[in-house]
Amino acid sequence: MIPVRIAIVDDARFIREALVRLLAGDARIDVVGTAASGEELLARLDEWQPDAVTLDLQMPGLGGLETLRELMARRPLPVVILSTHSGEGAPATMEALSLGAADFVDKEAYSLVDFKALREVLVSRLLQVCGHTPPSGPTLAVDPPETAAAPSGAVRAVAIGASTGGPRAVERVLRELGGDIAVPIVVVQHMPVGFTRAFAERLDRALPIPVAEARDGGRLEPGAAVVAPAGMHLVIEVDGPTLVTRLVTPGRADIHRPSIDVAFRSLASAVGADAIGVLLTGMGADGAQGMLELKRRGARTIAEAESTCVVYGMPRAAVLLDAVHDLLPLPEIGGCVRGLLLEQLGDADRTTPGAAAIARDS
Repeated sequence: MIPVRIAIVDDARFIREALVRLLAGDARIDVVGTAASGEELLARLDEWQPDAVTLDLQMPGLGGLETLRELMARRPLPVVILSTHSGEGAPATMEALSLGAADFVDKEAYSLVDFKALREVLVSRLLQVCGHTPPSGPTLAVDPPETAAAPSGAVRAVAIGASTGGPRAVERVLRELGGDIAVPIVVVQHMPVGFTRAFAERLDRALPIPVAEARDGGRLEPGAAVVAPAGMHLVIEVDGPTLVTRLVTPGRADIHRPSIDVAFRSLASAVGADAIGVLLTGMGADGAQGMLELKRRGARTIAEAESTCVVYGMPRAAVLLDAVHDLLPLPEIGGCVRGLLLEQLGDADRTTPGAAAIARDS
């Protein structure tokens, strides 16, 4: 395999030198340059020709976010943010992901003297965003198909799952879905503890629908979205005429916290065919089995196509399980979901409150 060409950007000389030593131990990585500022990176792009960039956010001068914005306008590349993200830094990380950063590594979560742990996570992220990892397939056996439940004619919830590259993809889908669709939306995005609240707050500011971090016992409201909190599983249950979210402590062996599979399966159990499941970019296979359960129950399932995925792992796993009705590039997913919801209005009574307005606006 040809090594991935990496440029390192950090204003701290110690950090730059430590990262060079760290990455030099892996034959799959070739550090082609280091920069102490965003200005230096941009000035030497043509010389270095990097495949990907590690970028600090807290830098004097141009700053990490402005550097990222300029880089994406001038020469879009996979960027892995390597900075301090917890606490007050989380909103800056969310902003970076919205500007096009592919992934991030929290400096506070790994010690620069623990080379093995940091090398493993950083090399893994860099190879993933550059498409140099083997595609992930399903690892669980497929049970015999069950009889699909007949839909009632009204979608009761939309669930979206995502991982690497997901924050920007989720925001785009929700924006293109529009603010006039009176259906609750559940988002499960793989993130470390402390980031999902910042993610929800950013979506709430940026989108025409209210978005909040899910809470235990919270009602799913039509026309609003909730984000599963990091560190917990989100389960959707029926409570009389409404749907509610339950937060469940993960098992010690659970890799993904929250798990897309857990949320998708609970939605399939709660509403059967009256759901839409969407699986976006991400490494691994989380969400594939849950999407299969949704499809078996008669729900509509949509996955992001390889052409737009940052990492074509989870959608591929769902495709291999034959769990996907529609495999679409990211720019078409929001419109597809919106069209399905508007189509159900055409089949149902358009005198339902809000239905006429939605149909008129479409």
